[in-house]
Amino acid sequence: MRLKKILIVLSTAAILATTGCLFKPEKKIAAENDFTAAIEEMGLEVVNDTATYSDSVGITTSLYGVKDDRSESYEFYVFKSTEDAGIQFDSLHIQIGDTDAKDKVETDISGTNYSLYKAEVDDLYYHICWVENTLFFGSSVKDKKSDIENFAKKIGYD
Repeated sequence: MRLKKILIVLSTAAILATTGCLFKPEKKIAAENDFTAAIEEMGLEVVNDTATYSDSVGITTSLYGVKDDRSESYEFYVFKSTEDAGIQFDSLHIQIGDTDAKDKVETDISGTNYSLYKAEVDDLYYHICWVENTLFFGSSVKDKKSDIENFAKKIGYD
């Protein structure tokens, strides 16, 4: 009986370990030039609007690219600290999560050094990924969701 219990525990641990339940993945921090290259590859202009943020927000770099028809927006931030990036992630998460909507689907995923929040809110899609002291924020109309997801994957923030 005792041997049976030990085998069950070991089998369960092996299953959990091989399915990834005991392993929390880690993401590599994207560099500003990774974001810039990916935006330019899409044919968009990269805008550096770091100067528009006050020092109180903790942003050291702010870059974005927007489609002309405003159907897709890509933003990348570097903060002074992981804590500052986390505060901004939480703020965006709450703001989008608290949106009243007829149709809302939300997904939260976290790993060792990141948090990811995806939301479909009526006809809009949001993708926020916080990796250490950086933050990627993509938004689009729901029809362009795959463009945002592919971009996030390209820079490693999926």
